[in-house]
Amino acid sequence: MHRRVKAFTKRLLFALDRKRATRFFCARSRAFSHALVKERGLYELNQKLIRRVGHRVLSGPFQGLSLSPMTHEEHVGPYLLGTYESELHPWWKQLFRQRFAQILDVGAKFGYYAIGLAIRFPNSPVIAFDPDSWAQAAVREMSQENGVTNVVVADFCDPSWLRCNLEENALIVSDCEGYEAELLCSADVPALNSANMVVETHDCLHPGIEDRLRQRFAATHRILSVNTRARDDDRPGLAQLFSLREREQLLNEMRPSQTFLMLVPKS
Repeated sequence: MHRRVKAFTKRLLFALDRKRATRFFCARSRAFSHALVKERGLYELNQKLIRRVGHRVLSGPFQGLSLSPMTHEEHVGPYLLGTYESELHPWWKQLFRQRFAQILDVGAKFGYYAIGLAIRFPNSPVIAFDPDSWAQAAVREMSQENGVTNVVVADFCDPSWLRCNLEENALIVSDCEGYEAELLCSADVPALNSANMVVETHDCLHPGIEDRLRQRFAATHRILSVNTRARDDDRPGLAQLFSLREREQLLNEMRPSQTFLMLVPKS
């Protein structure tokens, strides 16, 4: 009964004021995540890793990216070790060979992708969307830490924003906790037909999202998919510094398995 009341209240809040409700629930989710990092002992483990290896990403497509102090509230192990969403690394190699008129990071959190892509594409404007004020401040700190000037921090991305502002030949990175189907499928946005997109689906939260995305873009895009998996790492030195359990914690994100789609324009 209590769960049904909570679900009803949440739907009501979103119906009354979607933007305000989104800000509230994003902030609450982030605060819960930060508390969980400390509760599980990951904060101390991450601090140990930072003391050993520093605060720059060691490997992967965003190697050398500096993680600013605010990011240390997150579970930064997978970011620093370069294993964060490592299933996507081949896709990034493909995308790095292209040029984009505009880059959108929807659900930017502290800006790992936004800042990393800003460095990779210094001549492309990058817009980092996140309704959470903590995330917005963290992206600004990351921009300053890494010396990038082509990132704009924004609040809320919706279909009307895309319709009015999305440019042809854009790159969209979407991790918006179940909102991706409404964002990308619910309105006629012609510029989406030329956009490359990397989308984390959240069928675990809202079943059917992946199917909606596939149906919406079947005519205009080639669609690739990959599922997340547990990671192992045998790089020299890590085993000497951390136990097997600690290595497993540092290498893997603190979340359930997800599916990612990469949508590549056919034309």
